[in-house]
Amino acid sequence: MVFELLGGIARLFNSLFRELRFRFYDGPVFHRFLNHKYPYYSKLPRRLKLKFLRLVKDHYEYFDYIERDNLKLKRAMKAIIASAASQLVLFLPNTSLTFFERIIVYPDFYNSKITHKVHKGEVNPGLRTIVFSWHGIADGLNRPDDGLNLLLHEFAHALWLEHKIMGHEYQVISPKWAAEFENYAIQEMPKLQNDSEHFFRRYAFENMHEFFAVAVENFFERSEKFKAHQPELYRILVQIFKQDPTQFYASNSKQKSLFR
Repeated sequence: MVFELLGGIARLFNSLFRELRFRFYDGPVFHRFLNHKYPYYSKLPRRLKLKFLRLVKDHYEYFDYIERDNLKLKRAMKAIIASAASQLVLFLPNTSLTFFERIIVYPDFYNSKITHKVHKGEVNPGLRTIVFSWHGIADGLNRPDDGLNLLLHEFAHALWLEHKIMGHEYQVISPKWAAEFENYAIQEMPKLQNDSEHFFRRYAFENMHEFFAVAVENFFERSEKFKAHQPELYRILVQIFKQDPTQFYASNSKQKSLFR
């Protein structure tokens, strides 16, 4: 009885310590890394910023970040990568993206050991690894409204693969809405592929995986245009991610400070 009580007190103090650390150290540090540098975070209403920062901290600590070709990953760089994962799973179950364990980052485009081709990024479920080139990441960050974002693209691949591989053990994406997405894609991809004026770039029509990844890029980066061009597909993605970027973004950037 005494040991159980002491254990409970220890857990309480540990929880209190973690909360104080977040409020006075981790939270302000990640806020400084992201505010006015990561558009999704900057535009979130205040009530969601703290939730987002906690997720960023979790992903920052959870993944094993591996540097390649003499790249030096600074804390701010890892925070940016963790933010993209958090962006996708902000309203999804806590198990989302936990199938993957490590993130490899190259400084530039690289020769993949799997495909033996030059890549900007890739996902390897066999090794539970997601790979990025920082050059590709930077390109996406520098043009935040063109529907080309390497971080979102590869994390979307990872999320879709996790849904397919681990769906029998835990839920990442609602099976109902995943099926709706697949049905829409199967019916529409042949039509859209022949549309030279289509909203998506041609790469989207390679296969179901690429269609999903490109859709995710546009869902977050060109929300208003996506909603106007493909309203039914946009509605399905709103249900999948349980968020509508056109609705919950802050109307202006003048918000009360999160941390004092």
